[in-house]
Amino acid sequence: MNGKTLYRIYNLKTDASYFAISGSNGNVCAQERFRLDLGMHPCKSLQDDYTKTGLELFVIETIKESDESEELVTLKAELEKQLEDKGIDIYR
Repeated sequence: MNGKTLYRIYNLKTDASYFAISGSNGNVCAQERFRLDLGMHPCKSLQDDYTKTGLELFVIETIKESDESEELVTLKAELEKQLEDKGIDIYR
């Protein structure tokens, strides 16, 4: 399978979430943790919270793997809207 992965990084303290789609279905969780640990994540607000609070308050999880990019884009938008409708912050 040469698909992509929709994943979420979730802040247990604030309920804020970061959703993204990887370019492959490799080990996304390890890759994201590595970038966060090095202080190199492209989402500045996520990186700032991670740096302040540490790994213990974050969960990195795979939501869905698929060969259909459009399916993942649609699902990502739906999940973000659901959280925003509840007043929960989305890292962007």
